[in-house]
Amino acid sequence: MTTQIDNLITILKGLGLSENAARVFLACLGAGESTIWEIAKKSGVKRPTCYVILEELTWKGFAASNNDGKRITYSVISPKQLAQREEIRHNKLLNSISEFQSIASKSKEKPTIRTFEGKEGIGQIFNMILETPKGSTSYVIGSNLLEGQYSEILEEFVKNKKKKGINSKNLFRDTPEDRAVMSGRKNENREIKYLPSEMFNPRTQTNIFGDTVAYIVHGEKEPFATVIESSALAEDEKERFELLWRIASN
Repeated sequence: MTTQIDNLITILKGLGLSENAARVFLACLGAGESTIWEIAKKSGVKRPTCYVILEELTWKGFAASNNDGKRITYSVISPKQLAQREEIRHNKLLNSISEFQSIASKSKEKPTIRTFEGKEGIGQIFNMILETPKGSTSYVIGSNLLEGQYSEILEEFVKNKKKKGINSKNLFRDTPEDRAVMSGRKNENREIKYLPSEMFNPRTQTNIFGDTVAYIVHGEKEPFATVIESSALAEDEKERFELLWRIASN
């Protein structure tokens, strides 16, 4: 059975700490400023290993040491400081995405192709969209009615998309049903246009964001998707979208 400590260790490992380092961090956090002996006893990590870990945590900025002439004690940063540290790291990454993409665009490697299955897989695609920079725009071609298969996941996505300032342009089939669904959904950071139903009857949904295109197929039982990371393909799909956008109606 997973415990609270297990969950916290998993989170700290996600921040780059080893399991022993995570245990030492939590022990020091719980005990406050402590000696090596006290931290080793509380964490269950052997004292020599604990010393090496604390020195490494200090070097990385997760901990600090204090020598009063009699003994050396250690303390770790607060949970709030830990969150702020991760937020700064995350923002630096987001702000550098264009530079990374510039390097990636010069690569001669084949596009990255992945597949996702079920509602959880669709949720992963939505999370990928949420990782795009603030103010960016995603493009959607499909039917709003098909999204009802995973409405709960979609509602959470729309809320987070608005919170993160990510916009979208959506092309839907022009039917009374599609328009009725959207009539009660305002202020969701998205523009909507409709294509004639006699010409447009999609069984898949295309999501274009950044250098990625996701084709979601709404199967009879569970949806599945193919995700292709390719700047050339994404640009072509954006151009196709803009052509359709010009002939679509409000």
